[in-house]
Amino acid sequence: MIRRKKPIILLIIIMIVSIIILSVGYAALSTTLNITSNSITQNPMTWNIGFQTGSITGVASTNSGTISCGSATVTSTTITGVSPVFDTADGRCSYTFKIKNSGTIGGKISSINITKPLSSCTTSGSTMTCGNMVYKLHYNSATSTSLVAVNDTINAMSGSTPTEKTVVLTIEHSGIETNGYNQSGFAYQITFIQN
Repeated sequence: MIRRKKPIILLIIIMIVSIIILSVGYAALSTTLNITSNSITQNPMTWNIGFQTGSITGVASTNSGTISCGSATVTSTTITGVSPVFDTADGRCSYTFKIKNSGTIGGKISSINITKPLSSCTTSGSTMTCGNMVYKLHYNSATSTSLVAVNDTINAMSGSTPTEKTVVLTIEHSGIETNGYNQSGFAYQITFIQN
């Protein structure tokens, strides 16, 4: 019996030594990495897209006859008072205004809805045609082919300077209307969402 105990004791001693050697070897190869921070700050985000307030005077353009474009009043969310009078077979009234972003969040146009002044009007994007009258929203100038459209974006303000886009509403008359007619109640509704 004494002979049997010696190999078992020897085997236990070898196992203990092996475990100690493996533990020391593993510890020698381990590394601990730490990531810490002092604080986390999120500055307040602001949403502020609207019109530049004031008044805008319509600009007439015609080859013959007269056009009275009048002026319009602009608040941060509405433009009112657009009422041109055409005494000519052709011509255009242009109203230039600015859409500005004074917030820290960029915006994107999600929809453009146009209220039709006549049931026979047709719309496409930011263009509406009613008889001989064509309404359009252009970027930068009355003759620009770049029209306001869904998915157009406006960047957040740069530092403390608002981002601005110049938009021109044109109402153009072409052709002779022997009976004349009045159009009332047209309206554009442009909806911006977070970009």
